[in-house]
Amino acid sequence: MKIKILLFAIILIIGEISVGQTVLMHEKISDYDFDVPKRGPNFRHFTHLFVGFAFYIPEGSKNEISCVYGASSSFSVGYRYKFKISNIFALGASLNYTNDIFSIKQNKDKTFPNSMQHKKEKMRFNSFGNDLFVRINMGKRGNVIGRFIDLGAYYNWVFVARHVYKDHIRTNQTVVRSSGKQKVVLSDLDYITRFHYGIRGRMGINRFILTATYRLSGLLNDKNSPLFLPKLNIGLEIGLHK
Repeated sequence: MKIKILLFAIILIIGEISVGQTVLMHEKISDYDFDVPKRGPNFRHFTHLFVGFAFYIPEGSKNEISCVYGASSSFSVGYRYKFKISNIFALGASLNYTNDIFSIKQNKDKTFPNSMQHKKEKMRFNSFGNDLFVRINMGKRGNVIGRFIDLGAYYNWVFVARHVYKDHIRTNQTVVRSSGKQKVVLSDLDYITRFHYGIRGRMGINRFILTATYRLSGLLNDKNSPLFLPKLNIGLEIGLHK
């Protein structure tokens, strides 16, 4: 009798154990538990908008056209793609619109685009372009951009170029006496080039980036003149992302 009771108890214990156990090989696990996200600031693919502003810095060369420092600038807005290769390296490309403004200094030494002096005179270049770059990431970070350095090159197409100048007009005649301001805008300029290229570097932390761009080609197509507009600009860029 005792043996039968003991066997019955053992059977009950084994039954409880078998019911309480879960076979992990048969349980369906969500793919999310294993898949790493493919898009994000520190994942394989990342895209974002950006806006930037920079000032042209004079080199001091005798062939450089004298421009007003602080009034000669470059504004840009664009779309950037980054492809992560490793925790350290990434490749990227950007498409952008750029508006370059050169404020020509008015003095007795002025020769470009002519020797006439005005109240204000500017050259404006509106361009579409792209750049390619290699990104070097620095330090540990989560799913954020973090600290980085970009080294690359750009190529721009000038679709509109304008020569703009302003003057104060004063007329003192017997019949007509008047004064005012005159603004002249010249387009379809035959002395500019439609394509230019150069090198570009960026150093940033997350959204905030210091930029430096140096144009290697000329904006003027007069092969008989060594004159050139300022080539170097330095500024700030802001990534429009979290």
